[in-house]
Amino acid sequence: MADDEKRVFALISAIGTIRDRLRQDIDGLRQIHNRWKDGNGSSINLIAQLTALKSSLGNIQDWLNYAVNDLHPQLLSDLDVLTHSCGILVRHVDALNVCLGYRDHGPVDFAAKLKYRVAIRSMERLQQVARRQNDAVNLLLAACHCTAQAQRKILLHKSRQIRKEDAANLRTLSQSSGLNGACITGLAQLSRFIQWLRLLFHMKLARNEFNGAVSPTDEENEEMEAATRSEAIDRALQREATNLRHETKLVLVGNTQSGKELIMHQLKVLFTEGYHSTEERLKYRSAIYQVIHSLIQSITNLLKDTGVTLSKELNHDFAILLHELDTAKEGITPDAVKAITTIWSCPEFSKLYVRNFEIDFPQYAPYFAQEAPRIADADYVPSEADIIRLNQSMRGINEARFNWDELDVHLFNIRGYVPQHFRERWYHQLDEATAVIYTVDVSLYNKPSPQLPNQSILVHEFEAFETWVNQPGFAHSSIILILNNFARFVSKMAYAPLEKLFPDYVRNESDPELSARQYILKRFKSRNHQCLPIYSFWVDLDSSDNQHLYQALKSTLSKVQQQQQLEQQRRATENEEEGGAWASSVGSVAATAEADSDRPVTNGASRANLLSPSRSRGVLREK
Repeated sequence: MADDEKRVFALISAIGTIRDRLRQDIDGLRQIHNRWKDGNGSSINLIAQLTALKSSLGNIQDWLNYAVNDLHPQLLSDLDVLTHSCGILVRHVDALNVCLGYRDHGPVDFAAKLKYRVAIRSMERLQQVARRQNDAVNLLLAACHCTAQAQRKILLHKSRQIRKEDAANLRTLSQSSGLNGACITGLAQLSRFIQWLRLLFHMKLARNEFNGAVSPTDEENEEMEAATRSEAIDRALQREATNLRHETKLVLVGNTQSGKELIMHQLKVLFTEGYHSTEERLKYRSAIYQVIHSLIQSITNLLKDTGVTLSKELNHDFAILLHELDTAKEGITPDAVKAITTIWSCPEFSKLYVRNFEIDFPQYAPYFAQEAPRIADADYVPSEADIIRLNQSMRGINEARFNWDELDVHLFNIRGYVPQHFRERWYHQLDEATAVIYTVDVSLYNKPSPQLPNQSILVHEFEAFETWVNQPGFAHSSIILILNNFARFVSKMAYAPLEKLFPDYVRNESDPELSARQYILKRFKSRNHQCLPIYSFWVDLDSSDNQHLYQALKSTLSKVQQQQQLEQQRRATENEEEGGAWASSVGSVAATAEADSDRPVTNGASRANLLSPSRSRGVLREK
């Protein structure tokens, strides 16, 4: 009940904000109507529809104030969706007011006339959307007042039908608004230029009349300053609109332990936050010591549970690690470091570690085992590589904005479970993403599912991947699939054959590694019901700073965004051509973009170099 009350108060606040913005938009449209009276009454009709919508929303707001404790969850959900649609309409009206809000010197030149003709077209579309939303609000209000359950269901169904039609109109409006806005801005600048030439002409006449002795009047100076300010505002608005259209929106999803948090941290260090100072890095010493102690705990647990017979030297090292856990000091003793290094590198433990799926190790255990001597140093200062490999993930959505060479990136990182009400309200911000980056730890293929012991946990990854890539909001996105821990995946296949967990897999004896990769990719691609282009990368994220991976990602994203922009221009041109012959004066752009989901472009790198067991930077992009 408390959550429902919070939703009600949030709706009341959102509706109040929309009504305030509608009031401002109506005032702005009235000023535009007073300056430019169009013959077909488009502006006054739009004002009437927006006024009716504002009044209906006021009735909804009043009803919510009195019925806060008597609301059905489905009714709240419908109100939430309707409020979101009204918000989109208000944003489009705001944009139109901004384009037409500045005053022309006089609507007598052809550029000003053509600008208002284009604006009338946008007003007619906005009028249709406002009328449908007003109808949906009235039906929803009638359902709120209705006590009969059957009658309420009928009214809600009619309201949803109207909203579906309204959603199609909003999509058309969004596709055409960018082109219309660019036309209006360009024509406004042309009109300003004409007025500027006219002003210069009059000034020259005045100078000739007074033999060049008369300087511009105060009124003329004010007009020139106003024209200069208006042009600066126009340029700023144009830059903002261009940046929004060219923004590269990325959605990073996957299991927390799949390596996606490392990608997020590395990108933030490289492009946003920069490197930590020495004082800031020292604050992470305790957390990194805890990781080393967790590593020691996992090593001893694995040796105890398997009961493997160790040599005399290894038994001595094993006893040192047990003593290290019992003493529980913050730092790490030199004997413990030597024991970690010896046990981790011995063949007996390496075989156990590869086959292990029961004992949980720290996410980047190989990295911390290799760096243990440096971490145990008395003057140890954590490095950036140490810090970004700490598991500091939290639930919810984390975002970052940064410039990646020519790309303006807006990165969303989805962390853990996100509540349903949060998804319904905020997930629309992820719509129309340039790409969805899905990360998966393929080395866990031999780990059984907690619910079904005979089933690989990788099956859950297939299902989660299917849920994400088939979201309606990603219908025009591309998929970047990052398959992490490739080296461990290959080494495990010698002890845990892939066909044991996946009976339908057929091994290619001449190249079992290639056939295994092809099978895993096939399973992922079979869940891609929207036939989106998929670009796959086989990597080992914990072995380097991944500069090669990020360079390959940037190249892929640049190509994907160019294709999507061409496709958007093509769709916008088709919509304008269907709307009438008036679009021919603006021009058309025809372009096609092709993306093969089965054969993404490769970077041509040698597999021998890319999969080197050393700490070199490597990435293998799948064909």
